[in-house]
Amino acid sequence: MEIRSLGRSGFVVKSGVGTVLIDPPAEALAGPLSDPNTIAAFSKRTSNNRVAPKGVAKVIEGPGEYEIGSVSIRGVATPSDDPTVSHDINTAYVIDADGVLVCSTGGLGSTPDTTSMQQLGKVNVLLLDPEQSPMSADELAAIMRSFEPDIVVPSGFDSAAGKPGTLLSSLLSELGVKELDPQPRMTVSRSSLPDSRTTVLLTPQI
Repeated sequence: MEIRSLGRSGFVVKSGVGTVLIDPPAEALAGPLSDPNTIAAFSKRTSNNRVAPKGVAKVIEGPGEYEIGSVSIRGVATPSDDPTVSHDINTAYVIDADGVLVCSTGGLGSTPDTTSMQQLGKVNVLLLDPEQSPMSADELAAIMRSFEPDIVVPSGFDSAAGKPGTLLSSLLSELGVKELDPQPRMTVSRSSLPDSRTTVLLTPQI
């Protein structure tokens, strides 16, 4: 399985059975897509149902169980903001492919409740976007630990500045990560999962 960052909460998860584009920006959907089993998953709903762009087999944008080709995706409703302020939901997705469980938290706005955390379960790879979340670094770190991931992939690397953005830096500090060499992509398989939690920093690639 290969994972790339599209910037912000956008990621590409490419497995042997299909490709999932998570919160892809428009430019990521503009060019030809090489995988005929490409799925676009959005963490926030639009007022109108999105139409699948050319080359995309399916668009999903909400909670539910999805079986598309040989890719299994579970969407779980989580808060998009402070629940006392807004009832808007954010959908976190768990992708099950190649024997690896990948969770994208999307635009998480508050700590998920116990039921949502149980539905999401323990994952191997956690994709997290600190730059788009209103939560503090210590709150995000606490949520991250609840997932017990083998690998954490936070977004927020500033390619122009050549260093992590402010909120990503705060999260890395909270996690006790001092230095990371950013990579254009990461490759992971069930057999290559680390024995202890590892943080991987990806540079955005469109």
